[in-house]
Amino acid sequence: MLRGKAFQKTGGRMNIHFVGYLKTFVKQEFELLKKDHNVTAFDLVIHASSFWQIPKYFITTLLDWKNVRNSDVVWIWVADYPAIPFILLAKIFKKRVLVTISGFEVFAAPEIGYGNQLYPLRGAASKWILRNSTLTIAMSNAYKNIVISLEPAANVIVIHGWIDTSLCEEPLPEKSGVVTSVAKYKVVHLVKNIPLFIEATKGMEVKVIENVPHETLITELKSAKVYCQLSITDQFPLTLLEAMACGCIPVVSNSGGPPEIVGDVGFIVPYGDVVKTKEAIHSALISTPADIQASRDRARIFSIERRNFEVKKMLDDIMLK
Repeated sequence: MLRGKAFQKTGGRMNIHFVGYLKTFVKQEFELLKKDHNVTAFDLVIHASSFWQIPKYFITTLLDWKNVRNSDVVWIWVADYPAIPFILLAKIFKKRVLVTISGFEVFAAPEIGYGNQLYPLRGAASKWILRNSTLTIAMSNAYKNIVISLEPAANVIVIHGWIDTSLCEEPLPEKSGVVTSVAKYKVVHLVKNIPLFIEATKGMEVKVIENVPHETLITELKSAKVYCQLSITDQFPLTLLEAMACGCIPVVSNSGGPPEIVGDVGFIVPYGDVVKTKEAIHSALISTPADIQASRDRARIFSIERRNFEVKKMLDDIMLK
C-alpha cells in the first residue's frame, strides 16, 4: 500500500477499488476517477439490486478480495449493507476506506416510511459503516451534521456535488411556468412532497417532469421560470443545480442540502407550509432577467473543477498521513 514518499513518487496516481451502483451520477464519478487513477469497480446494480440477492452477494464480494488487496483505497458509494463485507475485507488487508453517503442511510422520516434509521438492524448497520470507515463523505454541510449527530465517532468531510457548468452559458428561450422533477417511485413522490407542490401551484402553469431522458429534462428546465424542490429531505439534488444553471428561480424547502445550493438567490420556505410556498412561487414568477442571471451564476460555483480540487486534496491528505 502506498504511503508518504512512495505515494509522491507515483505523481499522486493510486489504485482505487470503487464500489457503487454504477448509474447516473455515481457512474460519472467512476469515469472521472479513471482519468487520474487506476480504478477497478464492483457494480452493485448487478450484484446487490435487492435484498433477495444478499446471500449470493456476500459470496460474490468475498471472491472480489484480490481487488481489495491490490488497492490503496476502497471507495464505497453507499453506507448500507453492501458496504459491510468490503469494509471487513479492507480491515483484513489494512486498506483505507472512503464511504460516500447517499442520504437515506442516515435519515428517518416515519411519516412517509423513509430512511434506514427507521429500522433497527439496517440503521445499526449504517452507523457501524460510518464508524468503521477511514473517512465519510457527505455532499452537504447539512448532511455532515446529520452524520455527526447520528454517529459522533464518524470522521466526516464535505465534497459538494457538481454539474457541467457549460450549461450556465447556453442560450435560453422565453421562460414561463413552474416545474419540479421526480422519479416514478411512490416513496420518491413522498420525499419530494409532490402533493404539496400540486396544492401550492393550483391555477398556475405547472409540470411535474417524470422519467424523461436527460436531454428532455434540460429542455424543460430551460423553458421554465421557476423550479421547486420542496422535499422533506435531500442531500444535494443535482436537478435543482441544473435548473439554476438553466436560469430557473429556485423555491426550496428549508430541509437538508438545498438551502446550501440556493444560497442568497431564490426562495427558501418552511417545509410543508403551503401558504408560504405559494407566496414564494408567485414572487419567483415575477423575477427579473438579473435574478435569472444570479441563479445561473450561483450554479456556476459547483463546477467539475471544484470537485476535482476537493477530491485530489482528500486523497492526498489520506495517503500522505
